[in-house]
Amino acid sequence: MKASSKWFIHPDLHQALADGRNFEEWLNGRTPCCSYARITNDNRDAAGVARQHRNNDEFAAQIGCVIVYRYTDNHITAADPDIERPAFLRLVRDLRARRVEEGHPIRGVFVVEEERVVRLPEDYLKLHRALTVDKHGLYAVADTKTVLNVDSDAETLRGLLTSAMGEREVVRVKRRVKRNVRDLALEGRPTGPRRFGWLGADVRTGRKVNEKLDPKECKVLRDAVELALLGKHWATIVTFLDDSGYLTLRGNKWATTPVQYMLTNPALCGYRMIHGELVTDPNTGEPVVGKWETVCTPEEWLKLVNRCSVWFNPGGETASSRFREKVQREGKKDFREIAEATRRFFLANIARCGHVDEAGNMCLAKMKGNGPSGSNKQDRYRCGDPRCNKVSRRADFTDKAIEALVVKVLKDQFAAIQPAEKKWYGEETLKGLLAKRAEIKQNYKSGVFDLAEYLDFKDDNDRQITESQEDRNNFYAEQVSLNFLAGFSEEKWAGFDMRQRRKAATTVLRTVIVHPIPKGRPRSGEFDPDLLEPVFRTAH
Repeated sequence: MKASSKWFIHPDLHQALADGRNFEEWLNGRTPCCSYARITNDNRDAAGVARQHRNNDEFAAQIGCVIVYRYTDNHITAADPDIERPAFLRLVRDLRARRVEEGHPIRGVFVVEEERVVRLPEDYLKLHRALTVDKHGLYAVADTKTVLNVDSDAETLRGLLTSAMGEREVVRVKRRVKRNVRDLALEGRPTGPRRFGWLGADVRTGRKVNEKLDPKECKVLRDAVELALLGKHWATIVTFLDDSGYLTLRGNKWATTPVQYMLTNPALCGYRMIHGELVTDPNTGEPVVGKWETVCTPEEWLKLVNRCSVWFNPGGETASSRFREKVQREGKKDFREIAEATRRFFLANIARCGHVDEAGNMCLAKMKGNGPSGSNKQDRYRCGDPRCNKVSRRADFTDKAIEALVVKVLKDQFAAIQPAEKKWYGEETLKGLLAKRAEIKQNYKSGVFDLAEYLDFKDDNDRQITESQEDRNNFYAEQVSLNFLAGFSEEKWAGFDMRQRRKAATTVLRTVIVHPIPKGRPRSGEFDPDLLEPVFRTAH
């Protein structure tokens, strides 16, 4: 199941508003709060998070509260600081604002257990600061039927200690997993998910995963190794694997990069690699040979690795890992954003090949942008499937033809739309924090606070102000993104860079089918825009 995050008005409130009741009538004196649910692995159609929300509803009703809003992070761990939980971040923002975007107030949060919402100290601090922007914050745990006093120093210390213990447990688990993987590797025992060419585990016979070769798959795998050793083109090997009748273990068609990784996996010759380094015997320094059946010799594996030296370094470092490290040093983490920002082809990966084979099947592989080469003096789009690669078209003429259509459709759909100008719904909270800053400063000047007390109050308040201002900035940035195409015009298009043009185009354009030049027509003839078939999305 894929990870998903969402937040929405409680169904009971939504129904009440639909029936014509106002919010105050529905609230009926109860304390407005929200519910947060999260589960790491939910293979039961979101049943786990649904039950958490139901339990939170029940406890809220018992203590005179009511759930206004629900926040859900489904199939997302809270134990890894590098994995973002969108619903949790939205929860923190709304709690700090003391209201949701629709304008309804919220004062606190209900969870079935604390580990659902916080596992790391930094998460606890985010939540705690959001709950303590005023004296009305409420933090309730349904399983233990407790309401925590978020304003007390004892609760802050307890929360930090609990989350720190949770973090230590997470670290311990990760260490155990890493140690177990390395121990199994040193012992030469097969592990991991099933690899193509090997059999899966069999409890009845005691066979372990990747221990014995699959009689049929291993023959195909060995033949692919032979082709690679003979220096055959990767496209040839991909075609061979396609013709074998087998798909990848994920059920996909074969492609060049996965085939290269499969044929340079050290498991082929009995070796193991962890974090880019071969597992070696600590006494001899020689590679540990695993206790599983193999399809090639170490010498053959090294030849395969050397053949892929462009993208693989036998010392254990890949070109992609070097690039990733370089980008991370520069503070950039979203590689899709980097790739998008550096594109120069308007329709790269948007255009698709329209070649039809003898059986009447259209290729539909994504077309890639290519610079001038050989007899081609201009940029071109070419089919990216090595099994086809039969359609090519000049890029500048293609872009110009499709761009004109895209601009027309964008004008039709967005020219009359007025940009939304919503105000930041947490403005009152921010004003209160700024007023509190002035009050703290005045109390220090008048002698009510000594310097130590002043600094304590000031630092805490300044953090709250900074985070509230960040919430406001993020809100307006999101609004700018939503208003990106509102009031669209040709002048607006002219001001877009390539990234913005591609983003605008894919808003209305699903793909462009580039049909091959009909037989008998010279390839050097006049460009024919009728061979381009734009497929537009449903109108917004």
